[in-house]
Amino acid sequence: MIGFEEIVPGIKLLRTPFGDYWSGVVLVCGRNAEDTVLIDSGANREVVDDCILPALEAEKIRPEQIGWLTCTHCHGDHVGGHYRIKELTGIRTAVYEGSADKIRNPLKYNKLIRSVFPEDSPEPAKVLLGVEPDRLMKEGELLAGRLRLIHTPGHDEDTVCWLDEKTNTLISGDSVQGSGAAGAGLAFYQDLNAYRGSLKRLAALQAENLLAAHSYSPQGASATGKEAVQDYLQTSMAVTERYDNYLSRWLTETPGTDQRTLARGLIREEGRPEPEYLFLERFTVRTHLEALKTKSEGGVS
Repeated sequence: MIGFEEIVPGIKLLRTPFGDYWSGVVLVCGRNAEDTVLIDSGANREVVDDCILPALEAEKIRPEQIGWLTCTHCHGDHVGGHYRIKELTGIRTAVYEGSADKIRNPLKYNKLIRSVFPEDSPEPAKVLLGVEPDRLMKEGELLAGRLRLIHTPGHDEDTVCWLDEKTNTLISGDSVQGSGAAGAGLAFYQDLNAYRGSLKRLAALQAENLLAAHSYSPQGASATGKEAVQDYLQTSMAVTERYDNYLSRWLTETPGTDQRTLARGLIREEGRPEPEYLFLERFTVRTHLEALKTKSEGGVS
């Protein structure tokens, strides 16, 4: 049985199955239910029943002893278990105000994001149930007296990090991508300028630890110490600059190259595996092309 691993004192990571890889669920342990928070919920109800609940039991924590369930954003592998946990426990759910509509109907968004590049996308989830949030949170607000919400768009428009002020730990979800998660061809973000802005904001926080939701190359799922956190963030920024350089050169040499070909070329250049579906990689390439076009036209990128 998989179990929670303590990353820093009082903050534990559970690697839940997600296809051939894993998606993280974070337990922030408090002195009582009001101070105890579960961040993200895995991909589906089976993950809740077969992984999360047994792992909590091994920690001698009953689900009703958790005060809040929240998320880093509303992609299916992060909120797929929300409905099941709330169904079983009646737990209170908190969410960034920009995620309100998505957490109520995550399947709608699961379908929408695939509709952009349908020829390169897998089928939408068969079941992905939403919940009605009990608390909508604004940028900078605190949850459980210790977790500060930091809005970090880029990966998606509603992506957030949680800064644990007790341990100065940044729980970053998918907001910091490195050169991509295991199994991905590229780092995945939909808005390059927003992503870069988020990385700069996070660097300014001077967090002492970082905990991501997947194992991102090359640093993995966590960083310990301010220097390691800064390196994680700087590496992620450098990846975006490499992508710019590659794409700019190729467009100069072979103008008119289509997005799919560019994505595959970028994956090869990075020495990454090519995934079965390229829709995430195409989002990344598209936002770079938009930024390069703006730059070439004399705008700000």
